[in-house]
Amino acid sequence: MNGKKKDGRQRLNFVPENNVEMSVDKKKTFDQSSNQIFLMNTDTICLVLAGLFTHLVFFYSIFDIYFTSPLVHGMTPHVSPQKPAASRLVLFSADGLRADKFFGLDENGQSRAPYLRNIIRKHGAWGVSHTRVPTESRPGHVALIAGFYEDVSAVAKGWKENPVEFDSVFNQSRYTWSWGSPDILPMFAKGASGDHVLTEMYTSDEEDFAASHASDLDTWVFDKVRAFFEGAKLDKDLYKKLQKDKLVFFLHLLGIDTNGHSHKPHSKVYLKNIELVDTGIREMVKLFDDFYDRDGKTTFIMSSDHGMTNWGSHGAGNPHETLTPIVAWGAGIRGPLVISNQVIYPDTFSQEWKLHDIKRTDVNQADIAPLMSSVIGVPYPMNSVGTLPLSFLSSSDFEKAESTFANAQQILEQYQVKMDQKKSTTLSVAFRPFSKLLPSIQKDRIRNIRNLINSGQYQLAITESQTLIELGLEGLNYYHGYDRFFLGLSIVFGFVGWMIYTLTLVVRDHSGLVSVTIKLEKLSQPVWLQDKPIKLVFAIIGVAVTVLLKVQSLLFTNYMYCLIPVVLWMFVALRLTVFQQLFKKFNLAKNLKTVFIAIVPPVLGLEILVMGFFRRELLSVGLVMIAAWPLITSKSIWKDKVTAAGWIVSCLLLSVFPLAPVVGRQINYIYVITSGVFVVVSATYLIFWLKRSHEVKKERKLRHQHIFLVNIIQVVVIGLATYNVWTVSSSIARSQGLPFINRLTSYLILVFSMISPFLGGTSVTHRLFTVTLALFPPYLLLSISYEDLFFVTLTVVLYFWMKLEINLNDKKVSLEDCDFVASSKNHQHRSINTEDIRRAFYYIFFILVAFFGTGNIASINSFEPASVYCFITKFDPFMMGSLMMLKNVLPFVLVSCVFHAIHVLTSIPTKALFLIVLIMSDFMALNFFFLVRDYGSWLEIGTSISHYVIVMCMIIFLMVLFVLSHALTTVSVLPRIKHSRE
Repeated sequence: MNGKKKDGRQRLNFVPENNVEMSVDKKKTFDQSSNQIFLMNTDTICLVLAGLFTHLVFFYSIFDIYFTSPLVHGMTPHVSPQKPAASRLVLFSADGLRADKFFGLDENGQSRAPYLRNIIRKHGAWGVSHTRVPTESRPGHVALIAGFYEDVSAVAKGWKENPVEFDSVFNQSRYTWSWGSPDILPMFAKGASGDHVLTEMYTSDEEDFAASHASDLDTWVFDKVRAFFEGAKLDKDLYKKLQKDKLVFFLHLLGIDTNGHSHKPHSKVYLKNIELVDTGIREMVKLFDDFYDRDGKTTFIMSSDHGMTNWGSHGAGNPHETLTPIVAWGAGIRGPLVISNQVIYPDTFSQEWKLHDIKRTDVNQADIAPLMSSVIGVPYPMNSVGTLPLSFLSSSDFEKAESTFANAQQILEQYQVKMDQKKSTTLSVAFRPFSKLLPSIQKDRIRNIRNLINSGQYQLAITESQTLIELGLEGLNYYHGYDRFFLGLSIVFGFVGWMIYTLTLVVRDHSGLVSVTIKLEKLSQPVWLQDKPIKLVFAIIGVAVTVLLKVQSLLFTNYMYCLIPVVLWMFVALRLTVFQQLFKKFNLAKNLKTVFIAIVPPVLGLEILVMGFFRRELLSVGLVMIAAWPLITSKSIWKDKVTAAGWIVSCLLLSVFPLAPVVGRQINYIYVITSGVFVVVSATYLIFWLKRSHEVKKERKLRHQHIFLVNIIQVVVIGLATYNVWTVSSSIARSQGLPFINRLTSYLILVFSMISPFLGGTSVTHRLFTVTLALFPPYLLLSISYEDLFFVTLTVVLYFWMKLEINLNDKKVSLEDCDFVASSKNHQHRSINTEDIRRAFYYIFFILVAFFGTGNIASINSFEPASVYCFITKFDPFMMGSLMMLKNVLPFVLVSCVFHAIHVLTSIPTKALFLIVLIMSDFMALNFFFLVRDYGSWLEIGTSISHYVIVMCMIIFLMVLFVLSHALTTVSVLPRIKHSRE
């Protein structure tokens, strides 16, 4: 392929292997910049910052497009005009209670909740409440008490604070008294208008996952309620308040959830807690009946915010998480209905409950709020999207018709406000109203329902009201997603623009195919290729977009979503000459095979990785395929047969982990401790081997031998971490909690591990060894099963990958002779080739293997509190979440450091490598953006969103790793070892 053209000009070609030919001017440019490969220049830093900002906007866009708050304000409250059946409501929320564990029988055929089972059979109505994703405490209680499903903006508040003010049954009541957790009660008191929602809470320190008796939290609530009514007998003002109507009493019982996390739902502790709650509810009912002289005006409802998986977590859409019990009895609630043919429900375990002869009534969780409002005669929560479950009520058909009609009017109030808001921010000529519920249709339906009620056709009026509710909810969804298509299209244009712009940088600066166009050459180009006309055109487009957005009064973020694509495509247009030169100088027909190899395999591989998010087994298939890499590549890779064989065996071993059950479902500290001991022994041997190898090299100065002291200390720290895991697990097993000395030790180990990489030398072997030993202790402290075995296996695979890359490039120096800093001085800059594209793909693949290898956070129910027991046992969502995130990040850092070493060893330009990885990652992100959905089951919706979020976080983190891996491999506070090859 090398040669010159007849006119004497040098021929420029894209060479697929390492023998790259380039022009003299280009080579001169490369040589001048070779000293800046590791010291990132201003252009590279600006590119990283620009990419970081752009991807942060793209990341945030998914929440702005799909997860803006559905709440609106300014509605008129609606209430049924009929006299309520009850004066007061008592709501028991058994946090984390699964339907099957509550309704099911024990091994002796006896109920774990005999009192409430007796209520079901003799006094009240029962069923299953269906929750929605995310099955967390805050969203569950918001649905239960406020009647709407929480939006994701609450994530930033840790499911505690109010991201948006909302109405609730508590707010509409005359007075509400509540007892329980500081994580739940304050949000309803804070959101209430006035000071009529009163709370009494235990401290957050008492929410200890390692506590011996978490059920004491429930006992605390029951004791406080008893003390409250005893005090009311002596407090005249309080006694007077308690005699009024429209009262709510809320008992939040957290013990079941805490015991479920710590001991799992199948444990005796969890099941015994159900018995304790049942006994406590029986005593509370007697307390209320005695205080109110059994006046028959009290309604009782028992339910739960969410269930729990068999492995003690919640958050996703597993049936064990979404199916919770509901039992209602007292004033306004119908009694049990004996039936011969029970409706067949999809949950198979309901057959084991032995309740097939008593009518079961299922509800959506948000339906419980209008049920509570109806029985005590308060307005429906103004933000509620629940439908009144008439089958729970004992009222007449007339009362049911009026209540349902009021429910429909409350939904229509939200619909009208939502429509008016959207209409006011849209050009009148472009506004598209919801055709099924135009203002005229709405008026006709309301008039028709009122006429049906007046004429005594109550059942028909109920049917029409329920239809109107369905249309109102459909209209709310329509206007909530009104701008979704337009904003989504802007983000897609932004993604494509960024990818093409990044590609132009790779082709222009790192392919050896194009040259920089000077000013005189630009002046001779057509007008449509000159800078000023291009900038003028895009400036006009930008102004037009800004004016349009201003007319529509959209948010500031919407401006960014629409203007960023304009800027990106302007930069693409300014580099059209790159493509012009590329097509002129690169003979596509003659190099079709090269183009095919450079594009098709990576694209297919990336699509397989996208599928791997849905099926982890595909990662195992991928590992088996890349294990065969030495068998199909050049023979030079086989000159070190031990390395090739080690690569194959280690890849096959690593492929086992994605097939294994997700970590967190089974806790086994034996694996953790065994891994720790193995690493201590192996690392000790490697230290002496490296030290001996170091001493053999006479050119190395003996005064630098002290760097191995750092590794010896690291091995001691790993041993200490292993011992710490053993003592903490033993203490937790004895229900003695987390000792202070163990907690302090864990944090000290974490701090030392963060600084120890900077104490090692800068030779490739020694620095990577130091980084690995630094990352292992915190990973070990956060492990509960075989994750450490995965980490060790991944380390071995990465080592053999690095050795194979040296063999492939036929480097004349051994791995032990390479130095991160020294290599920059003699670094021969070169163009990229197809092998570099393969290396970038391997990098992304190993990043995903590191993420999905032993389970992942793609599903929020995979969180296992036991993973952080060495650091914290008391409930703190942000601290626990940060530690779990750290655990997921540590393998990323290891992969990135090894990849940085490979780029040093193979002379790939830093910026080129970064850009190729970025293009591939953006390609995956764009796939997931198209896969985001807002229809189907809530599990499917949540999964599609979480996949996009994961990839975007990965891209953003890769940019951070780009800098972090450089620092971890080149920065040292100790004198650097000098090599003779320098």
